[in-house]
Amino acid sequence: MRRLLLTCSIAFATLAVAISSRAQVAEERHITVEVEELPSAYGAPPDLSHGRISTLTKSYVLSPYSFELETGYDGAIFRHRAPAHLFRQELEMGLPARFTLGLQNELEHVAGETRDRSFTLEARYALADWNKLPLNPAISAEYRFGLSTAAEDSGEIALLISHDFPHLIEWAANIFVERDFGGRESTSAGFAQSVEVPVLLPDEKLEVGLEMQYRSGGEDARLDASAKGVAIGPTLAWRPSTKARLDLSPLFGCSDHTPAVEVFAILPSPSADRKQGMQKDRRRRIDF
Repeated sequence: MRRLLLTCSIAFATLAVAISSRAQVAEERHITVEVEELPSAYGAPPDLSHGRISTLTKSYVLSPYSFELETGYDGAIFRHRAPAHLFRQELEMGLPARFTLGLQNELEHVAGETRDRSFTLEARYALADWNKLPLNPAISAEYRFGLSTAAEDSGEIALLISHDFPHLIEWAANIFVERDFGGRESTSAGFAQSVEVPVLLPDEKLEVGLEMQYRSGGEDARLDASAKGVAIGPTLAWRPSTKARLDLSPLFGCSDHTPAVEVFAILPSPSADRKQGMQKDRRRRIDF
């Protein structure tokens, strides 16, 4: 009888160990994959959901109640005059119904003197959600208040169009008309466009592309200089982290009426608070 009990005990112990081992193996084979969706404004790709695709070109709008803070630098080397440097800060806020409002302040450093140059108010409106209309048009209106003798009050109206192509190629163009309301009372028009493609996947930490701008004439309100002609050059976007991005574009003037070299650099700082219209931290679980 004792032998039978001992044999049964050993059998149960062996069975328990076997079941435990198989359960452990099954637990080790249980895999959960979490996929995090990137932020999006009204269905737009993440890079086109921040109000700007590159240093010169804006695109679409922000999601409601989200903020974008940008710090920028514009430097120009002219053929027959001293270099000019502009420093600016811009704050944008997304509103419901595809509206975005923005404030911008500019400082200039020319001939050893630094001073306030201008203060700008901007309103932007997207005509429809992303991919509901061809090229996803948005309308932008700006009024710039001149704060120095070299900068006069001016206004600008622009049509912003953008599109994402296969293979992660993103493109945007701005067509604008600008009017000075000071002594010159000049009117100029032009367009800027950018195209970018990621070269370091999967996180798209580095994007490269091409950027250009054309102005029909008049005075460049940013640099207080004639700006008739075309400027073109490469553009680069680098993401050192998920919440930081650096845009850099050196452009080369193609005529005597444009700066010989113009360098643009922007460091956007998106806010962490994104609510309606923005898909944030939505995770999908897949169990094996």
